[in-house]
Amino acid sequence: MKPLLASVLALFVFLTASARAASDADVTLLKVKKVIIEESSITIVVVEAKTRITLIRDNHDPKFTGDTWHGMPVTRVQVISNKATFTIRRRAEAAPGGPLANAWQESLKAAKDLQEGKEVGRIGFYEPDIVIKGNMIESISGTGFLHSKGQ
Repeated sequence: MKPLLASVLALFVFLTASARAASDADVTLLKVKKVIIEESSITIVVVEAKTRITLIRDNHDPKFTGDTWHGMPVTRVQVISNKATFTIRRRAEAAPGGPLANAWQESLKAAKDLQEGKEVGRIGFYEPDIVIKGNMIESISGTGFLHSKGQ
């Protein structure tokens, strides 16, 4: 019984940590125009934002000594957004009753704060779809979380 309990606890800690793990795209919201909150998504339209994106630049290379993701060399770039739309979709694990349900509830609370004009932290996207036009990000859509300031 104890090994089973330890395994369940380890899984819970891992899944909870993944909600806060390094994301593939981090968006800092500078000027927000509109926030739409739905049960399983949050859409934020901005006048201005800055995004840091992690891009895989080569196959697995154990000899590479720079920045990596799962052993693959990566490049991190920062891109500005003017008049962009960011759509955060709830991950399956963040559905009610799931191990990340509380993290999604925190995202919804942060979105309500943003609607009220309060400052929030950032959006963390995981495996997002990114549209770039005119060398600026036009939209990002994917699973992720909206973090409160300080997270």
